[in-house]
Amino acid sequence: MRHEPTHRVLAVLEALATNGPPLSLTDLARTTAASRSTLHAVLEHMQSEGWAEKTTGGWRAGPRLREVGAGAALEVDMVRAARGPLEHLAEETGIAAVVLEIRDDMVEVVDAVRAGMRTASTEAARVGHTTPFRAPFARDLASQLSLADQRRWLADGTGLTSAARERLEVVLPQVARRGWSIDRLTPGRREMLRMADSLERSGVGALVRERVSELFLELSEIDVTDSELTPATDLAVASVAAPVLRPDGRAVGSVAVAPGRRMTGRAVFRAVQAVTECADAVSAHIAARPGPARAAGWPGHLVHPAHAARHSSPT
Repeated sequence: MRHEPTHRVLAVLEALATNGPPLSLTDLARTTAASRSTLHAVLEHMQSEGWAEKTTGGWRAGPRLREVGAGAALEVDMVRAARGPLEHLAEETGIAAVVLEIRDDMVEVVDAVRAGMRTASTEAARVGHTTPFRAPFARDLASQLSLADQRRWLADGTGLTSAARERLEVVLPQVARRGWSIDRLTPGRREMLRMADSLERSGVGALVRERVSELFLELSEIDVTDSELTPATDLAVASVAAPVLRPDGRAVGSVAVAPGRRMTGRAVFRAVQAVTECADAVSAHIAARPGPARAAGWPGHLVHPAHAARHSSPT
């Protein structure tokens, strides 16, 4: 059974949400089949709440309605937007690649592409695998948050030592500037990754996952600083990730490759370049128009001239 007052409000919202010039009270009465006196009361209340706005030409959508409409328009199908660039990334690097999406307080793998046989990394993280969106995880995404939200992300971190917090204070601004992050790999962490995957497949509970997250911290070296990287750096890399951005600059997910092996600084840079270009391509697909390339922010002695030209800012 239709509830008439609710139906009238919805009809007004639908009329105001249509692109075009402001609507007069007469126009709205014709469109919604409601009386002018009823519409006047509805619109006055909607205006007080920000859903409608009165102008010299009539009534139009208010700031709250425009905000809701813009937010709905920016919802993305991450899998569809990322599939082509993700396949290209795995083919170009020979490394298994994944795309992740922020879902509430977790970051979830929503698509994965296996790699060829050019490296030891042919297996991608399984679709559905989740990571807590809290320190020190998902640094590439956390680096895109406001300073206040970054503080909350850091405060939510469980099992962080004072040294780990100090490390994050140094690393996070550099991750924000360069536009990518690295998870480093230790022998202990490699075994922990295998164990965690096995536990997750068996339906392990939240408390066990919490403890596994804490063990990750104990077995990890958090990211890398610019000063630690040289062309000859010998670095054990678990993954390289770069954020995917909506047109409004908000991070909605990330793209990552998982080498799972030791790499020289130059090899790491090549992976970084491929990952950031893939993330840019996915961001551009989401925006449905070419997006500006992020500045890689890599130390100058590692930047390939062609890459530097591609990411340079116009003067």
